[in-house]
Amino acid sequence: MEIASNAIFVAVQVNQGQPSDWLLDTASAQTVADQAVPAAASQVASALSLPGLAILGLNPPAHSFESLGPWYGVRVNGVIGDDVLTQLVAELDYSRRSIELYDPRSYHVPPHLQKLEIRWEGGLPTVSAKLRLGGRTLDGEFVVNTAASGGILVTKEFLGSSRVASATSQTVPGTVVGAGGERAVLLARAEWLDLGPVRILEPVVAIDSSQPGRETNEGGERTGGEKAGRVIAGWIGGEILRKFRVVLDFPADRLLFAPNRDFVFPIKADASGATIRATGTSLGGFEVAGVSSGSPAAEAGLLPGDRIAVIDSEPASDFTLDQLREFLSKPGDSVVLSVLRSGHRVRIDLHLKRLL
Repeated sequence: MEIASNAIFVAVQVNQGQPSDWLLDTASAQTVADQAVPAAASQVASALSLPGLAILGLNPPAHSFESLGPWYGVRVNGVIGDDVLTQLVAELDYSRRSIELYDPRSYHVPPHLQKLEIRWEGGLPTVSAKLRLGGRTLDGEFVVNTAASGGILVTKEFLGSSRVASATSQTVPGTVVGAGGERAVLLARAEWLDLGPVRILEPVVAIDSSQPGRETNEGGERTGGEKAGRVIAGWIGGEILRKFRVVLDFPADRLLFAPNRDFVFPIKADASGATIRATGTSLGGFEVAGVSSGSPAAEAGLLPGDRIAVIDSEPASDFTLDQLREFLSKPGDSVVLSVLRSGHRVRIDLHLKRLL
């Protein structure tokens, strides 16, 4: 598997065509093809193939994912959803970037894995977790979201009727992305997140201010708000999941996991205040989508719409979107950008600092 913006991409063939990148999305109840895939556009997509696995007679509906590619840095040609994953056991090894798929009837659980019960809410898999945010300890049900770029998203409904400022003392604007699209949020640092007996320190939390219960995933299921009498807290995404070896045993309603070699590393956050997305047909360019007021990017004069041409004397085309975001997440460092603005080159000296 490939990982881009903390999300999992797998190579899928449609009707024995050329392999293309599809999102593995546990927060989508249904598998969906991009409408630009020729077989999907003609609605004759009767077979999807991954290495060693053929999925016959699925006939996924078509949807446009064109707007997602710039945020992931990878073109999204479709989504593998829970209608496929509920028939398999999937071992996700983030550190080795590999997936192993098993027949549930013959699967044997590896030793030393922790187990969380999965509850299905609105057609989506949720697990119980405990979050310490702004001095408050909050218990909730979180959707497992392998396609999400962020670590944790919580709804204001879950936080309660109090203002966001009372939940945490410091927030900055940000953007998170999933198969449903990009979403503007407020980002904050939590003290910890507990998944069963495992504690993740200082995760980044996205606080969603949109009205819960109004969004739908590509399978038509509601993805926020109240379901079956319970309030869904939000989701746990790739930024957290990639710290583990994860087993999606949906047939047995359980999630198995163990920390991997990346678990000990702190979770980084943007230190520039610039929101960057990829551009161009090959997604090999970079554009500034937004700048937070008072941030290093704003102080340096970076503007929305600036196209990044050079990064520290190296052509921007030599980098991936993830690599650029990594450069901009190191407080104390300085980064020199050359950007194109209205046909002119402008030098930007960024002095990065901790924002969260």
